[in-house]
Amino acid sequence: MDKEKKEFTSTYERLIHEDAEFENDLKKRYREFVLSELLLALMEEDHLSIRKLAKEAGVSPSLIQDLRSGKKDNLTFKSFSNIVEALGYDIVLEKRNKRFHTPKLKMLSQRRISRKVQPA
Repeated sequence: MDKEKKEFTSTYERLIHEDAEFENDLKKRYREFVLSELLLALMEEDHLSIRKLAKEAGVSPSLIQDLRSGKKDNLTFKSFSNIVEALGYDIVLEKRNKRFHTPKLKMLSQRRISRKVQPA
């Protein structure tokens, strides 16, 4: 008797079917990647060096470097909060509708929020 071959619409769907941990691992690595890219962009925007950001946030330069390179995947909330604050942002928590989904980082810049619109 021939086994019916499962048709997949994407490689992603096939990999999830073949490996139960693939999706969880991918979500974890994606969050690490997003944090790393976000940190790189914000530091570049403000022309901050690793040492300067570390000093302002009260953390070690090696922590900042490990976050930038994606090597660090376990960060205390206090360290994360200090880094975000040193970059001039606030952390915003929002209730989501679905129980399971990939978390999104949403930070509001204190600098951008505090700008006043000048009347014309």
